[in-house]
Amino acid sequence: MSSASPALSFIKGSLTYLLFVQVVLQIDAYFALKIRQESGVDVSDYYLDLFGLKLNKPLFALLIAAVTAIVSRASIVAELQASETTTKTEKKTVAAPAQSKPVPVKEVKKVEKVVVEEKKLVNTVKGDNLDVIIVGCGMPKRGMGWYHLIQLLDMPNANMTAVIEPFFLNKKLCPNPPADFLKLVKQLEEAGVKCTDSVAKLPKFTKDTMCLIAGRTSDNPALFKACVAQGAKTIYLEKPGAPSVTELQEMSDWAKVKDVQVYLGYNKNVTPYVQKALTLSKTKENSKVTFCHNNSYKTNDLNECFFRNSEGMLKNMAIHELALLVSFFGVTVDTIEKFEVNTNKLFTERLTVWVPGTTVPNEKYITDFSRIGFSVTTKSGSSVSVMADRCGGNVSFASVKDESGIEIEKFEFPDAETQEKVDKQCAADPEMMPYFFVQSDDYFTLKDRVINSVINKCEADGIATINIGIEALKLAEYFTEQANKVLSKQ
Repeated sequence: MSSASPALSFIKGSLTYLLFVQVVLQIDAYFALKIRQESGVDVSDYYLDLFGLKLNKPLFALLIAAVTAIVSRASIVAELQASETTTKTEKKTVAAPAQSKPVPVKEVKKVEKVVVEEKKLVNTVKGDNLDVIIVGCGMPKRGMGWYHLIQLLDMPNANMTAVIEPFFLNKKLCPNPPADFLKLVKQLEEAGVKCTDSVAKLPKFTKDTMCLIAGRTSDNPALFKACVAQGAKTIYLEKPGAPSVTELQEMSDWAKVKDVQVYLGYNKNVTPYVQKALTLSKTKENSKVTFCHNNSYKTNDLNECFFRNSEGMLKNMAIHELALLVSFFGVTVDTIEKFEVNTNKLFTERLTVWVPGTTVPNEKYITDFSRIGFSVTTKSGSSVSVMADRCGGNVSFASVKDESGIEIEKFEFPDAETQEKVDKQCAADPEMMPYFFVQSDDYFTLKDRVINSVINKCEADGIATINIGIEALKLAEYFTEQANKVLSKQ
């Protein structure tokens, strides 16, 4: 059975549409005629004399258009039904292809879907140990506090006693916490770890206790004071510790009064690629070290990056390198002889970007460095350089050059072996923040050294103290001011 041509179908459809339009128009004409007739207007021209029978012209036209439209539509429906029947019949009667000689097919290797096994949380404690409390947990697989928590649960020298989450566990601030967080709380409570929104709700600490504070930088001073008031004798602060030098200095002064030891989580103080560069530089007279810190932001993401890290690049991203300058090169604001900014745009760029969420006429803007490069020379003659680039990629490095500027060796992180390992971990657990995998060993080392120092009643080897943190923040404020002055003159 053959179906009508597309052109004929189109004509029928168009005609049907026009006929229905005509029906509407004739209805309107019919009622207009009625109104005229009731108003006493002569309407004899609107009647048709057919064999002595007077017919209302609009009504007659309306009937003809309606009947024709209905017939045309019925024809189209019948045509469509016939077309569908033909198609179904053709599908049913398609002959099977003739049997031919089999063609060898190359075997396709199956890609196994990686399934992340959910690990039951267990508070592993063996031998000498220290009570530890996480303050500022955040979301699973996203928050820095959460990752510290997961590592601490597996560390035999750490006894996880409580998790403080000021936002998700505060019913006023967060009446409906995310399901993943509630699941975490249930697992922790089953493991014997208390969960609440304030450290003040815990019993006073009667034995040595370390509070690891990983909240927002702006919240850290208040969280710090609450932990000290509760009896904590050791505080592990996530960098940079506080929004300003003044606030961090006040925290340090309070710690001295209460005899509290405070460390900051500057992981690059213990990372292998930095240690290798420092060791090599000590063996080469008049050598110079350059630290390069790269992030992998896209240019279009910088407005969100600047807004979220509003303290600025030097207090946020590059603060790690500034802690290295204080710890290993004796650089402080008081010891600086010369500060030089590399003003080439390939190395230093300052941008003003729109703040997400603001609109005209109340739009807001924020200014920060997308990248910066500078060199510092101390009064004692020590010289070191720093480069930081928000859009520089995933690989950071420490380079050692001789006195003539020729590179002796460059130590990259992550190296090829580490990157391969991280790639596999990311594939196995794509929801996890990648930098947790990249810096996992460093995070573990920092906590392990601090905990063991408390147990053994000694200083934590190579870990930044709050005094180093204060000097690093001073450098951040000083370098930001000086760099802006140089760039403003251009």
